[in-house]
Amino acid sequence: MRATLVVLLLLAGGVGFRVQADPFSNASESLVQYQHTPHQAALSCSDLAARSTFEFTVVSSILIKATDTVPEHCRVDGLIPTEIRFEVNLPLAWNGRLYMYGNGGLAGTPASDPVRRYTAGQALAHGFATAYTDTGHDKRVQPGGTFAHNNFHKLVDYGFRAVHLTAVSAKSLAASLYGQAPAHSYFNGCSTGGRQALMSAQRFPQDFDGIIAGAPAADYSGLKFSQAWRVSAISKSGLTESEALVLAGHIYEACDDLDGSKDGLISDPRRCDFDVDRDLPHCEGADTDACFDQAEREALKQYYAPVVLAGEEVYPAMPVGSEVLGATYTQTLRSGWYPWLLNDEGPVLLDLLGSDFFRYMTFIEDQPNYDWTQFDFAERPDGLDEFSAIVDAVNPDLSNFKNRGGKLLSYFGWADPDINPLTLLDYRDQVAAQNTDIDSFFRTFMMPGMFHCRGGAGPDRFDAITPLIDWVERSIAPQELETWQVDSNGERSNVRPSCVYPAEALIDSESRLVCSLPK
Repeated sequence: MRATLVVLLLLAGGVGFRVQADPFSNASESLVQYQHTPHQAALSCSDLAARSTFEFTVVSSILIKATDTVPEHCRVDGLIPTEIRFEVNLPLAWNGRLYMYGNGGLAGTPASDPVRRYTAGQALAHGFATAYTDTGHDKRVQPGGTFAHNNFHKLVDYGFRAVHLTAVSAKSLAASLYGQAPAHSYFNGCSTGGRQALMSAQRFPQDFDGIIAGAPAADYSGLKFSQAWRVSAISKSGLTESEALVLAGHIYEACDDLDGSKDGLISDPRRCDFDVDRDLPHCEGADTDACFDQAEREALKQYYAPVVLAGEEVYPAMPVGSEVLGATYTQTLRSGWYPWLLNDEGPVLLDLLGSDFFRYMTFIEDQPNYDWTQFDFAERPDGLDEFSAIVDAVNPDLSNFKNRGGKLLSYFGWADPDINPLTLLDYRDQVAAQNTDIDSFFRTFMMPGMFHCRGGAGPDRFDAITPLIDWVERSIAPQELETWQVDSNGERSNVRPSCVYPAEALIDSESRLVCSLPK
């Protein structure tokens, strides 16, 4: 019951929704001092109720009184045809900026969700107007991917339309209330929100001046095939969470110190030459947690192998590292594979996230009863190309975003058990092939030991929005991000820099962690 509850809570909160570990936590260090709120509302909140147009409808416009943590603000609930619901919060004392935050998983979470309210409150407390959308469906009515069942327009809304139109509508509402449009607009998202972030930079470069793309599910269709590939392997193997931790022990014993420091973190798992058959103990007799039988080894070899569809590699091999013990969203010490791949008392999270792709999205004719574990990877689904054009955010041409001065900051946990961090580096390489000055507008930070968006064996807390604002508004590019963990007393611990890729935090001659290029 408890394990099943954790999976359901993760879905209810939106997997990967934590737009970023600790946004605004270093606000006082910003050179911009974006907490200053010189702009005042020129209209009353109730006046916005008359702003309904053919583009959007204001359902309600309510003045929300100040609390100890959130200032007085105007909350506007709106509707964009046909079913895109959005919420815009406009503080009466405004810093002149818009902050939009992304979704998790298959979206559909209403703005009234407590986690979304908390996220909006963080930004409001620093003077921002905020924007959020459910992307065109309510998961309380249409859970998972059922919203796409015989419904093309909702798939398009989920793919890109809802975020763009919400940004446009939010700017219009801000201009009405304050008598001026936002001077700068920012987007922050992780996982699905990271995909939305890259989609905005690629397809709608005018929407945001600064974008944070955390663990982006940009190659969304490739990710779904990878989820099926890995679930199919592990679910039939008999592997347990205890064995996953034994596996982690062998991996980290072999690869932890390759960066010059044995600290429980693998700085770049691509350097880790780990072979399942060679480096894991084989079971000579009965299968125990201490050894791995033939079926378990074959499953692991499939798990770590590239995904091949119709004879073509469509998703890179998963790096090692996510098997390790770390803090999950519930702050209970578990393997990084729980509940993504291993869950004794309920469905694994990758099943809940990936199966509806095959049922409602990638075949021209929807198949609600399709068993995705039976997909044989022999042929490409007949609707894959159309789906990819709508949802995948893989276009490396960021020239319009770059030329209008946009800045993109992306990050990924090297121990992500869901999305392969190599997909971001592959995308970065494609962008760099078109832009030798990529660091002038697109910077990437890889975080050792971090799970999906947060949690893990390594530091998972940081503030990326403050350096992004300094980059956009003061042209001061971030050289590193300070990252940390939070101890049982709520204090920062294990503080270390996260470096602009390809640099890493390595031990120097004075035993300090400094950003430098690996040898």
